[in-house]
Amino acid sequence: MTKSSLVGAFYYTEVIMKKIDTKKYSLYIPFAESIKICKVFPISVTKKYQSGIIYESENCILIRHKNNFTYLCGTPNDNEIHEIHQLILSEKLKFMCNDNSLCQEIAALGRVELIPRDIYSYPVNNAPEVHIPECFSLKRIDRELFDSITGAVPPSLYWDNYEQFSHNGLGICIMHEKEAASWAFSSAVSDEEVDIGIETAKSFQNRGLAYMAAAALIKEILPTRRPTWTCQRSNLGSSRTAEKLGFIKSGEYVLIRKPLKFEQ
Repeated sequence: MTKSSLVGAFYYTEVIMKKIDTKKYSLYIPFAESIKICKVFPISVTKKYQSGIIYESENCILIRHKNNFTYLCGTPNDNEIHEIHQLILSEKLKFMCNDNSLCQEIAALGRVELIPRDIYSYPVNNAPEVHIPECFSLKRIDRELFDSITGAVPPSLYWDNYEQFSHNGLGICIMHEKEAASWAFSSAVSDEEVDIGIETAKSFQNRGLAYMAAAALIKEILPTRRPTWTCQRSNLGSSRTAEKLGFIKSGEYVLIRKPLKFEQ
């Protein structure tokens, strides 16, 4: 978050990444559309479908989604790279980068970890057919579910509230009687794409329910928009589910974040 020059043991600091007034976000739509990786997230912010923050400096623009996924437009200089690094540490930005040189420059500044992630696209025009097992049922994510679903990937991590979600997003939950077993929802949206977030409650895992929930959501997304999928390369369950649904790997990038051990 600072422009730094080392003098002895001291740093001179000056903020160079300025936050943009939300009233001006529409001016940044072309920049969001030019981003090469997962642009559905920055587009959603610039079009105000979802919340976020836009930072701008002399050479670059950062577009930060509500869940802290942050995307770069432009080529930062050394001072801007230092400030991006400081934002990762102080604001918990999850910086998305497909430039190996930039990744290494940020990593060299210390206290960050680099996590490989894969991008999947959906090449077909129909959703997989699924059959919901007995004792389970499909339900749209309504206000009650939006407020009650917890875990690592709840809709509330990506959306401010149910009103915002119901107006701009969509989601499907597989219910076991009155209990949410597995859910798939729009983690980011644009006029052309919907990124899918999924999770299954621990007591219902390893039954293929995430696949069923995602397939039901894909059916809702098509044909007006395209489903997209991203996940950490180490998350074999997510990548296998994506491939089983019919997604194909179409790209990769690195997520740079502050290690969890430093957040204690």
